[in-house]
Amino acid sequence: MRKTGAFLTVVATMGFCYLYLYKRLEPTHVHRARKHDQDLCETQNPCEHGFCVVRFDKPICVCEDGWTGPSCSVEFNECQSNPCHHGKCFDGVNSYTCECKEGWIGTNCEKDIRPKQELPSNVIAPPELIPGNKEEDSSEAVQSEQAKRMSVLNNYCSRYPEKSLEYPSKHTLGQLIVNDKYNILYCFVPKTGCTTTKLVFYNLEMGTNHTMNTIEVHKHNFTYLDQYSDEEIEQRLRNYQKFIVVRDPLERLLSAWRDKFVHGRDLLTEKFQDMWSTIENKTSEYDIIRNVPFKAFLKAVAMDKHKWKNAHWEPAYKLCSPCQVKFDFVAHTDTLAEDFPLFFQKVGITGKDGFLPQKKQTRGGKFLAEDYRVIPLEDMRAIWSMFKPDFDMFGYSFEEDINGLLQTKNKN
Repeated sequence: MRKTGAFLTVVATMGFCYLYLYKRLEPTHVHRARKHDQDLCETQNPCEHGFCVVRFDKPICVCEDGWTGPSCSVEFNECQSNPCHHGKCFDGVNSYTCECKEGWIGTNCEKDIRPKQELPSNVIAPPELIPGNKEEDSSEAVQSEQAKRMSVLNNYCSRYPEKSLEYPSKHTLGQLIVNDKYNILYCFVPKTGCTTTKLVFYNLEMGTNHTMNTIEVHKHNFTYLDQYSDEEIEQRLRNYQKFIVVRDPLERLLSAWRDKFVHGRDLLTEKFQDMWSTIENKTSEYDIIRNVPFKAFLKAVAMDKHKWKNAHWEPAYKLCSPCQVKFDFVAHTDTLAEDFPLFFQKVGITGKDGFLPQKKQTRGGKFLAEDYRVIPLEDMRAIWSMFKPDFDMFGYSFEEDINGLLQTKNKN
């Protein structure tokens, strides 16, 4: 009993000493750091339409919507992206209005209400005079879908306002390809059609119309945002059009596994051999190189261990920090052929349609069901938990994916 009492006395004494030192030292350190940041903001960088934060020991202004510039004193020109399709744009503070040409209405003058000319029955009307013209209807559908995607992303970010105030990580800055000629930032996410998209940006940068294989595209020395100074990074994040391509997380994971562990058998197959350990009771090294099964791959990805991390299956929200970067355009892998012309129109790029991607059919539910049917539901839930922000930010539905897989299984 005496030994126990003495032990408790020692523990209590150590605890009081720790609390004393914490109270004595820690708040002072934090207070001084905050006071230093506050002094920098107050004396060096007044923000006219925003608030000041300190990044890397430098005061930087985070501007209110509609304002830009080092001191948030320059009104951002919302007409810069040419939003009025058939009319004149008038800039406002964080807004714009379109004065439409005769025969056009809508927020962006995108709806055609011109009377259709009736022609004799023996005359073939040109496409633009045919009511319900498919090309016109398709264009409106693409614009409507893009507005929906942006609404979903912005609504998600509005639920987490603290994320929007954070500065993009260095990891994200290293994912953003810069095109200074057309003022574009493109965050590339592997396995979302990034080879195709990188080729488009290569041709934009070089003024060419080349076709290249996968290796040549990825070997090109693109310029990334982390190669610029802090001031140049801030300027581009504020003023450039920010573009991202995303994909249904379940499709993307399956594509990554097939490419790296089945068809490719590249260095990643050897590097991640110990993913086998998620389904085998083995702790020793793997001497024989084998294809990592899809079940083992998904288990390893869901565990989120550092040794198994790789950009090809890292969630898009971790790669590109959408709420911090504030993207202006969200393209989908399966609609790249429709999305790119709209994006080019938005940023004012003309005469470059020749190197845009052509429409490709996706493989759909049956393609997914072939491999996902062996995955236990608890593993699927673990994947959903890890990729939930991707599902929520970009308008994908885990429930719809699961229902589709179940229906495909039942048919087979």
